[in-house]
Formats: sequence, C-alpha cells, structure tokens
Amino acid sequence: MEVLELLRRKGRSSAETIANDLGVTPNAVRQHLTNLEREGLVVSQPERSGRGRPSLIFALTERADSVFPKRYGQLATMVLQEVQEMGGPEALDEVFARVAARHADAIEKDLRGLAFEEKLHQMVAWISRAETLVEQSKNPENIQMTIHNCPFRNTALKFPQVCTITPQLISRLTGAAISQSDSIHRRDPYCSFVVQRPTHS
Repeated sequence: MEVLELLRRKGRSSAETIANDLGVTPNAVRQHLTNLEREGLVVSQPERSGRGRPSLIFALTERADSVFPKRYGQLATMVLQEVQEMGGPEALDEVFARVAARHADAIEKDLRGLAFEEKLHQMVAWISRAETLVEQSKNPENIQMTIHNCPFRNTALKFPQVCTITPQLISRLTGAAISQSDSIHRRDPYCSFVVQRPTHS
C-alpha cells in the first residue's frame, strides 16, 4: 500500500525514486511494481532522459482508485438530508421514484417480449450484479424475494425511501403488484417483498 500511496501523491515515479523515498532496495520495489502491474493497479511507460536506456515510469490506473478509502455513502446521506430539509419527505419520494424510473428505462429494452418469469429472472440477475445476495421463494400465487446484502445499508437506515427502489423497479418492469415485508430501515436483518404473479404472464 505504501507504493500505491506514494504514486497517489507523486502522480508518477520511477522504481529508483520510490525505493529512495521508502528506504528500500530498487529490486524490491521493481518486484512489487511488477505484481501491481499484473493486478492492473499500475501502468508503466518508458521515458528517456538524456543518453542511455530509458527508465520505466509508473503511474496508477483507474482501477487503483478503488483501493483507496471512499466516503460515497456519507456524501449521499448528506445530500439526501439537504433534499429532505428543502422539500420534505415528498421530495425524497420523488427523487427515489425517478431513480427507479431511470433504471427501468435503461433495462426495459432487454426485457421486451419476455414472459413474467423470464423478466423476473433477468431482473434478479441484474440486481445481483451489485452483490446483493438475492434469494427467491416461489409458490403458485407469488414470489418472495429477499435481499440479504444491501449495498446502501447505511443510507437505508436513515432514509426508508432507499428500500423502495428495487420494488418500484420490479413493479415498473413486470407490471406486478408488490408488497414489502421486511426492511433494513426498520432494523430487519434484510429487505424482503412479495411479488404477486399477474393473472396473465
């Protein structure tokens, strides 16, 4: 991590300069940089200064940005707090309804012509990409869906509207009626909701 932090501060640097800054041998730094480059965290480019062989200059990749601490959740909470203070709970309802609508518009084309079960299957796969750990329990009348790992947990604890995004999204794209059973906002261990099977699917 020290090498990554150094490159973050400097922007770009050679193995020799990094070794000097960290007080270790250039060979040790080169080996570490080779491993980081293999992992896609740094990229190297030859750079010539004067005569002789060019030096390899290393810099961070976009992927390396994910290694450093982030506070996206804290920022989201601050923004939502301001929205609520400016427009009340109704403003937050509108914001999250628009979020659900925007996501629905983005994936609707992939679901056109599919039957209800196929649409729901595709939606579960789409939701699972966020590592939400979705579980389903089916019977002839409905499907109970449970989300065990909410990626927005900290924000959802403060704003119940967060827990409405997925139900609204599924309802928009399948036309099914949905009722929420459990909610992280209410300090339940997970979010769950019941998706009613349409009469004609």
